[in-house]
Amino acid sequence: MTMGDDSSGTKSDGEPMDISAPEITVTPELEEEARQTIEMLRGDDVSARVSAANKLENVATALGVERTRKELLPFLTDAIDDDDEVLIVIAQALGKLVMHVGGPTYAHLLLTPLELLLTVEESTVRDKATESAVLVGDSLSTESFQDQYAEMISRLATKEWFTSRMSAASLIASSFSRFNEQQQEEHIQNFAA
Repeated sequence: MTMGDDSSGTKSDGEPMDISAPEITVTPELEEEARQTIEMLRGDDVSARVSAANKLENVATALGVERTRKELLPFLTDAIDDDDEVLIVIAQALGKLVMHVGGPTYAHLLLTPLELLLTVEESTVRDKATESAVLVGDSLSTESFQDQYAEMISRLATKEWFTSRMSAASLIASSFSRFNEQQQEEHIQNFAA
């Protein structure tokens, strides 16, 4: 970390730090492990799916940035109807995938599966999705934050079900200082009623 950086992943000027994927040589063994992990995620055994979800960073490394964005994220988005134990691990893993989708420039792509996880009934899943959403939000540029991230919170805050509104309320506290004035007023109004 350098001067002017904080532990949230943003510089003191509010812009994201450059987060680059680690230099890892993708071996045939790593590719095979990724293929097997995806197959385990598709399987019927819940404990195997939990184990596979714990390896999502390895899968993303093996797939590379482009395939992670185009293949893994849509797959995970479609998997949101899984058992809560699996969703908890997926929710945790998504916050660790910023560098695997191409860094802050593409981090907003992680918001789609996170938004779905932020609406599930199980509070533990929502809590882990909230933690990951904060990590992703911290990596976004001010422009992306005020566009995609703030819009996600607005959608959550205005949905009918309490689960979405609970998630929005938990995200607003950590996000409020990065909202523009209009967004701050909007979120005050959403929860003042």
